[in-house]
Amino acid sequence: MLQSTGSVRMPGKPALWSGAMRWLFLALIVLVLIVLVVVGPIGIIAALVSDVSVTPATIFGIIACYAMLAGVLALLFTLYRRQGRYKQIEHSVVRLEPQGLTLRGVGPIPWRDFNPAQSTLVPAEHDSGYVLRAVMPLSPSGFANVNQRLPPNLRGRLCPASGPIWNKAHRYIYVPGVEGLSQGEVTDLLNRAHSMYSRPVPTAPQR
Repeated sequence: MLQSTGSVRMPGKPALWSGAMRWLFLALIVLVLIVLVVVGPIGIIAALVSDVSVTPATIFGIIACYAMLAGVLALLFTLYRRQGRYKQIEHSVVRLEPQGLTLRGVGPIPWRDFNPAQSTLVPAEHDSGYVLRAVMPLSPSGFANVNQRLPPNLRGRLCPASGPIWNKAHRYIYVPGVEGLSQGEVTDLLNRAHSMYSRPVPTAPQR
């Protein structure tokens, strides 16, 4: 269809990594709740039964631990809900056309604004490590358009910001999920469209 009509529309679906993140957050929420509701009270009761002396410092320590766990739980709930909203956005139509690529409700993004898709290590979404992701690195023009002209509430739909706190920026477009296609098939289709509608462009600086 891409070769015969020049454009194609496909239903989006959540990428494997984003679904895995939701399940991870849910599992962590359950673990923290178990500690708060089951393990913590059992430990306190066991300490009282064994005649352990309870001092103001002990009470303060217990309250501080519960407050810390409540804060962790609130953070996990926030991340879980945010990932859920992102999942809904991922169901948006993926459209390939001469004007550019539209995905997750953003576009059309000109083909000259990003390079062909590739699997590479990128900064992790929620920690300081690196993860393997299928991404399309932004070109210099794309880097400027995304980080300076695209509304801030839409930038995170393309990829998370990365880099030091004084130089955080969006440097990639995450390859979208498509119903009925594997990630490799989506990557091949995107790169076929990219070769049809653009010329090779340099990658934007990563630092």
